[in-house]
Amino acid sequence: MAEVILCKICGQRRAKRACPAVEGDICPICCGTQREVSLSCPLSCTFLREAHKHEKTVPVTEADASDRDIEVREDFFQTHEELMLYCMISTLQAALRTPGAVDSDVVEALAAVIKTQRTAQSGLLYESRPENTIAAGVQRILLEFVADYEKVRQENQLLALRPETELLPALVLLRRIAQVNNNGRPRGRMFIDVLSQLVPSAGVDERAPSIIL
Repeated sequence: MAEVILCKICGQRRAKRACPAVEGDICPICCGTQREVSLSCPLSCTFLREAHKHEKTVPVTEADASDRDIEVREDFFQTHEELMLYCMISTLQAALRTPGAVDSDVVEALAAVIKTQRTAQSGLLYESRPENTIAAGVQRILLEFVADYEKVRQENQLLALRPETELLPALVLLRRIAQVNNNGRPRGRMFIDVLSQLVPSAGVDERAPSIIL
């Protein structure tokens, strides 16, 4: 008679799924209830990615939208595709390079970068920093990419046609995308997963994203 392997989490039900988060086999019920709640699920887990395709997200109303006073045209993504791709790859890399980073950390980091950009455009030099150390780590890496973009923008004479203010709505749009891709789980990484699907070539490359102008 074949040996029955019990779930490594509950120890009661039959294990049917290999779980990289616990490095063992677990039952579907524990997988569904503990995924991104008590478990830090890696994006390599096929069950996690399949769940992200079907699970409900936290409802977001127009009033909940990030930085509502900043207008982002409906065609902004299409008219600024290269800039948006750069921001998405930068955010993805910042998240992947920061141990323990989840969606809430990335959203907090984006909020801090946006606040810093808004302050800079008002003529003041003040860097907003999250109290959350993981979010601060994501922000630090993201700011490096933003600085690279600004440096190239200033060095390339063609960028005279691209006002620096375009970076702010790009970041705001990215944060709004994060808001609508939030599954509400404490360790949720649905937004990070979405970014990895949108820019699969970025993968977990440790190199900085290239700036195409």
